[in-house]
Amino acid sequence: MKKSIFFSLLIAVLVGFVACDKETTTTPETVAVTVNSPSEGAMFHSGNQLNINVTFTDPTELHNYSVVITNTTATMEVFNVSGHKHSTTHTVDSTITLNVTGHSDFKLVATGTNHSGETDTKEVNFHVHP
Repeated sequence: MKKSIFFSLLIAVLVGFVACDKETTTTPETVAVTVNSPSEGAMFHSGNQLNINVTFTDPTELHNYSVVITNTTATMEVFNVSGHKHSTTHTVDSTITLNVTGHSDFKLVATGTNHSGETDTKEVNFHVHP
């Protein structure tokens, strides 16, 4: 009887070890774009200052980045900055003055690329009142 209980416990422990495979997790190399400002759907008035704050990150190394803001109503680019970086993080932090004569929709498009060719793009839409 003691042998069968011991044998049963031994089998239960072995089954537990076999069933409990350790999962190997690795963080993939992935570029990420975070638009901190402006926020989606924000409303501004002509003459307001717009803070543009976008952070690009990659666990290994960034390669290229760009931030473009277009007045989609007037089909006119109002801000464009791009560059080449060899770091794990970069922040674009700029301010522009918004000037419109009529209600206008704007779109910010931020794109980051790493050395592996992976890309992340974020879009934010906002509106400016005259």
